[in-house]
Amino acid sequence: MMFTPKYPLLKPLEKITRHDQLPDGAVVIAELREGPTDYDPCYLFVKRGNQLSILLTYIMRLKTGELYTCDQYDFPLKALSWFPRALEDFRKPPAEGGLHAGALISKDQDVDGEMLAVGSTTQGYNITNWSRDADGVDADPDYYDPTEFDLDYDLLYDHGLLELWTSLGEQYEQGVFDD
Repeated sequence: MMFTPKYPLLKPLEKITRHDQLPDGAVVIAELREGPTDYDPCYLFVKRGNQLSILLTYIMRLKTGELYTCDQYDFPLKALSWFPRALEDFRKPPAEGGLHAGALISKDQDVDGEMLAVGSTTQGYNITNWSRDADGVDADPDYYDPTEFDLDYDLLYDHGLLELWTSLGEQYEQGVFDD
C-alpha cells in the first residue's frame, strides 16, 4: 500500500545488511533470540548516536540452500523509553484515559523529531515511524511506505521483548546510553 507522507521525511540511516558487520560507531546494546538456534529470529537493538536501529535477523532454509536475512527498522534512540509508556497508554480503557473503543492506532507523537505511533494488529502491536521510509536508502522516490515494526504477543510477552525494551528504556532515562 502506498501512503502520502504526512510529515517531512528524514535522511535514511546507512543500511545494515549483516548484524555482524556494523557501521563505525554502531553498538549493539541488547539482543533477544526467539529460540535456541541460529534459524530462530534474533532481534538486535543497535545504538547509532541518537538513533536506534532494530535489526531482525534469521536464516531461512530453502530448497536451494540457506538465505541470511537482516531487516532494519530505524527510530530515535528515545523510542527506548517512549514505546513501553506509549503501549501502556494505548492499552488503557477509555475510562482510564485510553483511546476510544475500537481504536486501532494512537495519535502520532513527536519523539525527538520523528513522528511515531502505536497500532494494533491481528496478533499484537506495531510501531509506525511516519518520518522514515521503510526502504531507507533503497527507497523509491515515487513510492512512500512508512517504517512499521510488528511485535506479536508471543514475542512481547512470552519471549520477553517488552521486559527487555522496558529495561532499555529505564537505562536510557538514566543516561546510560549518552555519548
